[in-house]
Amino acid sequence: MSAPLFPAPLTLNSGMRARDAWPLDPAVIHLNHGSFGAVPSVVVEHQDALRRRADLSPVEWFPRIAERVQEARERTAPFVGARAEDSAFVPNASAAATVVYNALQLETGDEILVTDQGYGAITMGAERLARRFGARVRTVALPLLSSDDEIVQLFVDQLTPRTRLLVIDQITSPTARLLPARRIADAAAERGVRTLVDGAHAPGLIPDAAAVAGGDWWFGNLHKWPCAPRGSALLVTSAQDRDELWPLIDSWAARETYPTRFDTQGTIDATTYLATPTAIDFIENEFGWAAARTAMAEIADAGAELIAE
Repeated sequence: MSAPLFPAPLTLNSGMRARDAWPLDPAVIHLNHGSFGAVPSVVVEHQDALRRRADLSPVEWFPRIAERVQEARERTAPFVGARAEDSAFVPNASAAATVVYNALQLETGDEILVTDQGYGAITMGAERLARRFGARVRTVALPLLSSDDEIVQLFVDQLTPRTRLLVIDQITSPTARLLPARRIADAAAERGVRTLVDGAHAPGLIPDAAAVAGGDWWFGNLHKWPCAPRGSALLVTSAQDRDELWPLIDSWAARETYPTRFDTQGTIDATTYLATPTAIDFIENEFGWAAARTAMAEIADAGAELIAE
């Protein structure tokens, strides 16, 4: 067999290697971007400057933090195909799931459906929700070689009159399977079941990730493929009961409506949110997101072929 063909490395507009735009240890090959991300040097510098500004004058910085977060939200939401008024910054995908779980009311005997390819922390959150109300969690096994049509039908067959919530991934964490999330969510909605879409890995990999996902609630990490600082994610929903969603910390915006009440969280370091648009713009300006997605897909395909061989 011939060796897999890897794409030519991307370069910056200056001609510099793309690799050199990240402050990663050159002695270590960074292969786990999907877990922890990697922040470009220009974004690190921007976030450091924001922190310095906060430290120089805390009494100016914190009273105005809500308007700064709102501005970052308005710049970030379109990247996932969402409206700013439907989007709230949260620290990570698991925090977004917890926000939704905290808002739900179940009854004894109700069911939550998860999958055997779901992210562990999200599934554990669903189990905690079920324990609160005497409900139960059932796990749907997803065959690795099943088609989209088979996946949709599998979920339809698993729904019962007691099913209240379906928790699915847009891109599965352990297998990187792209699920037909919108088709699944639409089929569930027809049967009166609500859907929480875990899009943790979707931003950056899927254009307009929130818009194409469907479901009642969607969330996605921005510290993975969009290269934002760790601790930046979006929760997106236009559900009629979204005012039942509350941040994990009650703060001075607690009497505001969704999503404004999420913009103020005491003295947390909100520079992770504020630096996120800089990260998104950096990739667009240097490579273009379409070209970056193509390069990532080609590298992943070539790597898989090399390992298989």
